[in-house]
Amino acid sequence: MPEQEKKIYFFIDESGDPNFYGKGKKLLVGNEGYQPLLLIGMIETENRKLLRKSILEFQKNLEADPLFKSLHSIKPGWYLHAIEDHPDIRTKFVSHLRSLDGFRTFIVIGRKDVKRFARKHNNNPVEFYYDMLYHLLKDRLRDESVTYHLYLAKRQKTKMTFFEESVIKAIDRDNQRRKNPIKVTYKCDVVLSSEYPELSVIDYMLWSLQRYIRKNESRFYEALLSKYNLIIDLYDTANYSKANSGKSNYYNSSNIFNLDKCSEFTL
Repeated sequence: MPEQEKKIYFFIDESGDPNFYGKGKKLLVGNEGYQPLLLIGMIETENRKLLRKSILEFQKNLEADPLFKSLHSIKPGWYLHAIEDHPDIRTKFVSHLRSLDGFRTFIVIGRKDVKRFARKHNNNPVEFYYDMLYHLLKDRLRDESVTYHLYLAKRQKTKMTFFEESVIKAIDRDNQRRKNPIKVTYKCDVVLSSEYPELSVIDYMLWSLQRYIRKNESRFYEALLSKYNLIIDLYDTANYSKANSGKSNYYNSSNIFNLDKCSEFTL
């Protein structure tokens, strides 16, 4: 019997947006509704079926529970989405995630700066977004014995071409650092969050971190703390690693992300 193909799944989403300008190239910075941060994150899992089953069962249980089924966010075609969910559902799903195993979480924080946006990303929000995605994917595609399946949540300006370019760029960067380059097998797809319940996991992980940074509300972030495997505060230049500095803008279980450690956010 042939050996079964090993697969690793990545489910990718964002919180915030890459936009600095609105219609007529009007600068949005400082105006109501402006998003000062772009967070892009993903969960990695080898047991997609178990993860999917757990989330779908969670949703069905809510729909059958008289305590929750009449809430405004539970309606035909609904799916778990932190911004739109009722506060009671948020609390219950975060509690569910605390006990859910089988996934790892990686997030990149992008502090938005007009000058850097012009210099590094040519005033192009698409370039900004997919450069962030590249930083999320580098060092993650490192096993040539598996097939990586990458699912990116569809948004209005999501482009498959740019998605694939970010993947290729990450692989090329990693291979340049290897003594023996490897061939990475992968498949990319842009999907609807409503059809992929696995995306609700990273949606909530992003929402909890964003809420901690922007509102200093730590309860959800701290409840899920053990589920964050890597947080990269990409543009926190003051905390870039230097010899004997003891600083790092890479946060993990041995260097937990905390607002007291990183540079102050401009919100």
